[in-house]
Amino acid sequence: MRDSKVRVFRVYRVKNLTKLQRTVACLGLLLPALAVTRTASAEVTLVEKDGWRFSFDGRVNAFLSVGIGDDFPAATPNPATPGMNHTVMGSAKGPGAPDVGWLSSEVADANNKYFAMRVRSGMVGNVLGFGISRNVTDTTSIKGYVAIWSTIETLGRDKWAPVLPEAREGYFNVTGPWGSATVGRTFGWFGRMSTEIDMLYGHTYGVGLPCTDEKGPACGHIGTGVAYPGYSAGFSYSTPSMGGLKLNVGLYDPIVFAPDWKRATLLRPEGAVTFETKLGGSGMLKIGVEGLYQPLARLNEDDPMNLKDEKTSVWGASGGARLEVGPLRIGAAAFRGKGIGMTYALQKTSVTLNPTSHEIRTFTGVYGQAAVMLGKVHVAAGGGLAAADQLGSDRINTELSVIHRQIGVSAALYYHMTDSLVFGLDYFRFMARWYGAPRTGDLVLLPGEKQDLNFINAGLTYHW
Repeated sequence: MRDSKVRVFRVYRVKNLTKLQRTVACLGLLLPALAVTRTASAEVTLVEKDGWRFSFDGRVNAFLSVGIGDDFPAATPNPATPGMNHTVMGSAKGPGAPDVGWLSSEVADANNKYFAMRVRSGMVGNVLGFGISRNVTDTTSIKGYVAIWSTIETLGRDKWAPVLPEAREGYFNVTGPWGSATVGRTFGWFGRMSTEIDMLYGHTYGVGLPCTDEKGPACGHIGTGVAYPGYSAGFSYSTPSMGGLKLNVGLYDPIVFAPDWKRATLLRPEGAVTFETKLGGSGMLKIGVEGLYQPLARLNEDDPMNLKDEKTSVWGASGGARLEVGPLRIGAAAFRGKGIGMTYALQKTSVTLNPTSHEIRTFTGVYGQAAVMLGKVHVAAGGGLAAADQLGSDRINTELSVIHRQIGVSAALYYHMTDSLVFGLDYFRFMARWYGAPRTGDLVLLPGEKQDLNFINAGLTYHW
C-alpha cells in the first residue's frame, strides 16, 4: 500500500501532483484533523479553464453481510408484576437512525434468534463529490465543494422503497499561509480522532457493525467506542501548522432535543488542538484533544399557573492518538460528555434523555485499533466500549430497563487489488448490556437484558 495525504471521508489518492492536485492537497487543510497517511483515490479533473478547475471524486461499494446471534432481547420477567413486563430501551419499532441495542426488521425465530444475509453498503457508502477551485495568488487558493452520499440497500428490505441521496457536504474554503477558513456544511470537530482511527486503520473498506437492519451505511465501531462527529452547518478556522501544532475552532448551527429541550439561542462552539510530528523517515505520531458545548433551555409547563424557564447544557471532551512505525499502525481514543450519546455525537436517541424527568444522560467511550500494512495487504483488529450513566430517576423507574453499555470487537483483512479496487473481509462482534429494571416493591434491579451478535462481511470498494 502506498502512503499519501488523504481526506478520510472523501477518500482520494494524491499522486503525480499537477498544479491542480497540489492545490487540492493544500486544501486538505480544510479538515486538518483528517489529513493523515493512507492509500486514497484520485480527484478527476473534468474541466480546466481560465484558472478554474472543476473536478470530481467518489466511491461505490457493496458487501455481502451475514449476521447471526440474538435478536433484540425480551424484558426480564418481573415476579412482582407477572404478565406486565417493563420496556427494554431501544425496542421501539420503525426505521430511522441508530438507537441502542440492535433491532432487526422482524426476522427473529421462535427462540428470538437472528440470522440474515444482506447486501449492504460499507462504513462509507456511495459518494460522489464535485469541486471547483482556483489559485487566487501564489499562496492563496479557494474551493467550493458538494458531496452526495447514498446507500445501495433499500429501506426495510422493500425493493420499491426509494433510495434517497443526501447532500452531506457543501462548503466554501479559503486556504493561505495564515491558515484555512471554511463556511458551509462540514464535518464537526468532536470525535474526529476516534473516527479517524476507525476510518484509517479499521473500516475504510469494510462494514464493521451494520448501523441498523433497515438501511445503511454501516457503522464500523461507531456506537461501540467511536463518537462520530456528523456534519453541521457552520464556520470554522484552522491555524497553519506551528511546528506540528494546530488549533481548530468552529461555530455551528445549534442542536435541540425536542420536544424536551427545544430552545437553543446560541451557536455551538466546537474545537480541537492537534499535534503531529514525523518519526524517522516514514513514521508519524499524532495527538488530538477535542471539545464542544451547547446551552439549552425549556419552558416548564408542569404548573400552567406558574410557568418557569429551565436551563441545562450538553458538553463533551474527547481525544486520542495515532502512532505509525514501519508497517504498524496503532490508535486509541476516548470520550466523555453529557448528551453526547452512544453513536453519533449529539444525536437524540432513546438513551439521550429521560422524557419524564427531562434529565440528560452522561456517556463514556473508549476505543483502540491496531493494523499492519504489508504492501497491498492490510490486517486490522480493534475493540471498544460505549456506556451510559444511570440516572437517579432510572433506579426507581420500574417500567424501563436502561442500556448500560455496548461493546464491539472487530477484525479485518483488506487486499488492494489495484490502486482503485479493494477487497474487504471483516468480522464484528456486538455485545449490548442493559442495567435491568427495578423490581416493584423493593426497587432491587432485575437481571439486566443482554444481546450478542456476530457479523461477517465481504465485498468490494471502487474509489477514485
